[in-house]
Amino acid sequence: MRWAWERQLHVCCSQLFSLSHWCRWPSAIAVWRRINMWKSKRFTVSASVLWIYSGITLFVLLYLTYNSFRTKPDLLSNTFGVPKSLTFDNYIRLFAEADFLKYVWNSALILILALLVVIVSSSMAAYGLGRFKFRFKNTLTMYFLVGLMFPVQLGIVPIFIIIRNMGLLNTQTAVILILSAGISMPVFLLTVFFARLPKDIYESAKMDGASEWKTFYRVMFPLASPVIFSICIIMSVQIWNQFFIPLIFLQTEAKRTIPLLIVKYTSNLMYTIDMAMVASVVATIPVLILFYTLAQRVMDGVASGGVKG
Repeated sequence: MRWAWERQLHVCCSQLFSLSHWCRWPSAIAVWRRINMWKSKRFTVSASVLWIYSGITLFVLLYLTYNSFRTKPDLLSNTFGVPKSLTFDNYIRLFAEADFLKYVWNSALILILALLVVIVSSSMAAYGLGRFKFRFKNTLTMYFLVGLMFPVQLGIVPIFIIIRNMGLLNTQTAVILILSAGISMPVFLLTVFFARLPKDIYESAKMDGASEWKTFYRVMFPLASPVIFSICIIMSVQIWNQFFIPLIFLQTEAKRTIPLLIVKYTSNLMYTIDMAMVASVVATIPVLILFYTLAQRVMDGVASGGVKG
């Protein structure tokens, strides 16, 4: 019996070896090399697309800045040619005649107040979702995630009716309330961050006699500062460049923001092309300074909030 069992095992192994040799299966090393080659090609294609997009964006910014120093007759007669002269008169006119600082103040006021509401509300909601276990927790989390898929334009009619019934039409308060309601992305990032924190941190704060509220704003909120800082940068860019909501709810010229002023100039380029160039450049400068100064912190914060280590 023993010899018969060994002979049968030997025959099975021989057949398996001959089958694998006949099929010529690739070795593990060959498969690994193919996977690495495919990843390398995919990375090369992605990097090429990003470099091309960055080059086009940089060219547009440089072209916009270059033309902002040209006069209107020179722009209309020789748009892509060498300018006759460069001047700062367009910038002087923008701040003097157009009352540009008024639009800057309106945009800054909406940005600061809306951002404050977003940070406070999203951090508290995310702390509850990431820290506690309760009924319908997954449903509530899904509710915030669904908000990422639907823009505010889909519900603009009922929102307009609600704002009108509240008596907030043509006020900056209406714009602040609507923009501060977009907390889906901040809640998602902060929920993942709070859920990943070790339980020992919560238990240590509780052993020190800290209440739940004190644990939140003394321990958890400072720990989440990289993610919160990233949310501030991302949301600041979105709120600063917001055009649709101020266009609908701000009907008085004295309360309008910078994007609306730029659209006002671009609506009749034959007469205001020089002012449109200057306003676009000046409106872009705060965003560029903010982003390029703090770009590394933005990436670190998004990675710590969205990638599980």
